[in-house]
Amino acid sequence: MVRPDPHPPEVFETLRQRGPATRIAVVGASNDPAKYGNIIVRNLAGKGYTVLPVNPKEKEIAGLPAYPNLASVPGPVHIVDVVTPPPVTKGVLAEAARLGLPAVWLQDGSYDDSVLELATKAPFKTVYEACIMVAAGQA
Repeated sequence: MVRPDPHPPEVFETLRQRGPATRIAVVGASNDPAKYGNIIVRNLAGKGYTVLPVNPKEKEIAGLPAYPNLASVPGPVHIVDVVTPPPVTKGVLAEAARLGLPAVWLQDGSYDDSVLELATKAPFKTVYEACIMVAAGQA
């Protein structure tokens, strides 16, 4: 398998455009403060991004309205940050492709070789082998 470029510059450029106009959906967002799905939501919101938590079981996460899936998120989504196990991530990739979203950021633990194989065929840019919180801190 030929893996996609793990650091497409267009996605990092979007992240550098820090502020509320940059809208990031966090799929796998959580209300558990010990989980990365919560840490990432709070971190990115604290850096000024518009964060859109996605979790089918929650109505609100870290004080922000939560959405059951990507299709229910209002307005544009510039980056989909994924914090789900690989079997769930596969469905997230399919939904992002169906919705025509421009970029998916796969956090460690959200992907395996089968997920990356799907990413090579996806119409969006995919980031992996990088943490969005670290990259946003460098933006």
